[in-house]
Amino acid sequence: MRNIWLTVMYDGSSFAGFQRQENGLAVQEVIEQVLERLTGKKTTLYFVARTDAGVHAYAQECTFFTESSIPGDRFRAAMNAYLPLSIRVRESREVPEDFSVRKRNTGKTYGYLLSSSREASPFLRRYLWPCGRRPVLEKMQEAAAVLTGVHDFTSFRGNNSVPADPVRRIFDITVRQDGEFFRIYVTGEGFLYHMVRNIAGALLDAGTGKKTADDLARILEARDRKLLGMTAPAAGLCLLKVYFEPVTAERIAETLREPLWPWTVQ
Repeated sequence: MRNIWLTVMYDGSSFAGFQRQENGLAVQEVIEQVLERLTGKKTTLYFVARTDAGVHAYAQECTFFTESSIPGDRFRAAMNAYLPLSIRVRESREVPEDFSVRKRNTGKTYGYLLSSSREASPFLRRYLWPCGRRPVLEKMQEAAAVLTGVHDFTSFRGNNSVPADPVRRIFDITVRQDGEFFRIYVTGEGFLYHMVRNIAGALLDAGTGKKTADDLARILEARDRKLLGMTAPAAGLCLLKVYFEPVTAERIAETLREPLWPWTVQ
């Protein structure tokens, strides 16, 4: 039995999330169907992040076991020949049988893109939140500093989330402005359901004066989701990077320099 590691990118607009489910077509299901076509056997895809419906990824990391003789680095081309254009395998390679992307990863960086305009460009409408509000960058950055570190993020957890330890470590939150566009980058060890989208919504509220940095600190302490504002829409969110080495400021900076348009720009 061989263990194959895939790095996958996808436009999540037309999918019911990454994880296979009963109420819609998920990215995992499409990939597993292609693997069955290539290998002649059903297989299970193991993955790092369960992105929700409408959320995108540049670097979803996955593994699967197979008895196929296809070389590890050839799965990329073979799979891309059958996958829809909205899903691409960026890299494939064979790894030791005990390698697990779930157990070995050390953190993730998500990007969120919003526009102060209410009218989204037709070329970007599936990848951003046209919020129609004009936040102040410095206020967003001040609020971001409050959320960095180790906290109980119960107040930032989505409704109907599965039980999980709400204490999470956020390494860094970076907010950048480019004209009407605001890019929020959140890097952490792990995330709760809707946590990054709730952070994005909270930072927008802070940037537009609806909440202050002190308000967000009190909301964290209260551990009450009802005190927070709206959850940012899924379209603006993208999984940019999964780390398999210690997460440092230098490695985060490297990720933000990668050409991951439109979430990063050169």
